[in-house]
Amino acid sequence: MRLALFLAVMIGAGGGCAAVDNADQGPASPGMRDVDDAKMQQVEDVAARRGVRVQWVNPPRKSTPAEGG
Repeated sequence: MRLALFLAVMIGAGGGCAAVDNADQGPASPGMRDVDDAKMQQVEDVAARRGVRVQWVNPPRKSTPAEGG
């Protein structure tokens, strides 16, 4: 019983370590592709002229067209 628990823990830990090095694969979630880069650049340009630094916590998203009629 203890051997089975030990093996389950080791397999789970090994699977978690395999997914750690994803830094070169781009955004973490598919939703990050719909970030409105033009709006971000506009805000950052205005902020730079005013001497303010912007740190995005929730970047603006591109608006999606309404579905339906």
